[in-house]
This record gives sequence, C-alpha cells and structure tokens, in this order.
Amino acid sequence: MSATGWFMRPQRLAPSELYSTDDTEANEIALGLLQISSLPSGPWNDPTTPGLGTEEKALLAEQWGIHDRADWLGMIDHLTTVRRRRHGWMLHLAVRNDLHTALGRVPTTKEWLTAIADEGGDRRDARPFVRGIEHIEQEVRRRVGKDVVTPDLYVRTLDAYALGQAVVMTTWGVALGYADVAEARRIIHRISVDTRPSFVSWADFGLSYIAGRVMHWSDGDLDEDSFEKYGDSSPVFASASTAKRNGPWATMPWPAVIDQRSRRRHQYRIT
Repeated sequence: MSATGWFMRPQRLAPSELYSTDDTEANEIALGLLQISSLPSGPWNDPTTPGLGTEEKALLAEQWGIHDRADWLGMIDHLTTVRRRRHGWMLHLAVRNDLHTALGRVPTTKEWLTAIADEGGDRRDARPFVRGIEHIEQEVRRRVGKDVVTPDLYVRTLDAYALGQAVVMTTWGVALGYADVAEARRIIHRISVDTRPSFVSWADFGLSYIAGRVMHWSDGDLDEDSFEKYGDSSPVFASASTAKRNGPWATMPWPAVIDQRSRRRHQYRIT
C-alpha cells in the first residue's frame, strides 16, 4: 500500500474497558488522542499509558528531560504556556483571524497577504507561511474528509499540538511514577478548561494539532514531503471523527463559546 493509501485508511481506536469513553474525564483526556497515536502507549482513554515498557519510559525521560517530578511538572507548564509559539507565525494567524471576523468568511490567499501588508508586514516574506498553512489545510481536509474539516474551518492557532502533548505528558507522569491517576486527572482538567475557549470543535482542534506538528518539525520550511513526514496523525483524526468507528470526537461534545477575534493580537502587532 502506498503512503497516501495508508493515510487515507481510517485507523481503529480501541478504548480501554477499565475507563469510561463518554463522561467528562473521557472528554478531557481525548484532547491527547492524536499525540497518543504518534507514540502508541495504550488506549486513548487510559490515563496510565500502560503500553509503555521499561525501554520506552527510559527513552521518554531522556528525550523530554523529565527525570523527576519537578522536571515533569515543569514540562507540562512549558507546553501549556510557551506552547512552542513563534512570534511571526502568531502575527500572521492573528491577521487572518481578524479578517475572518470582518468578512464573515475565510479570507482568500490574496486577501490574507494584503491584510498582512496593510498591518506593516512584508508580503513577500509572509507568502511561504501563508501558502504552507493553506496547503496543510487542504491536505487535512482531503485526507480526513470535507464533512469533518468543513470549508469554514481554517488554522486559527497552532497551539493544539502542544496542548495535546501536555495532556499525554500528564499521563506519562503516571507511568513514570511522578503522580497518581487522581492528580493526573486534575491536571488534565485544568488543561481542558484552558483549552476549550480557543477552539470551536474537535475538528478545529485536530486541524490545529496537525498544522502545529507539521510546522514545528519542518521548522516552517515546508516542501512537498513535509506533510507526509509530519502529518501522520490524519488517519487517526479521521477515525476519531467517525461515528461508525465509535470515534470519541464524533460523539462527545465540545462545549465552548468562541470569540474568533484574536484576544492577544494587540500584544503582538506588526511594527
């Protein structure tokens, strides 16, 4: 099977029978579903990540620099605050968000670039980022489905990648012995509360996660292979959003009221 064929084939998501799949706790831990799939560590609803063996735990600790409880808590804080943000990327997305609010629709490429220039940005410098984000949106929509990633959805923020990682980092802490399930649930609840107002749906969150992952690992230098390398959560996104496969994102609500205008744009104006 070709790489594209594999991407297009939805993957089954088997939950643990030990934990709920439809209550508030399940809804909250489901924020980490795509990250769990990138490093298979157990069922998506299991806060103990039972699939991690001794070698995997040691590798995680080394790669993430989480050798004790303080390191672990510090990394969760980093992922939920710094969020791997980049100043220029945030500026360009904020311009698009505000233009969407003004127009009542997703701006065209030309409109987005013109708005960036009107804000004092460099149109030529912004073009690769703009085209890269739009390419990611097109690929996710094609691979996950237009019925899920509808035409009115676009990348508002890249934050979902780090937030999804923060949820799974919390469960890794249980596996590493830095916390018990009760504490992990409390941390995940706080992440969920802070996350919900930034997205309009599970599909919006999933699109942001994949875009954030591709942009982070490509360092924003996108080529024709970037999505193939780093957008590999697309089939899991499709399964999570498919009711016939009991996808949790297809059945659980996303109760959030969104102000689509960037709340922090005034802090990051182009000069």
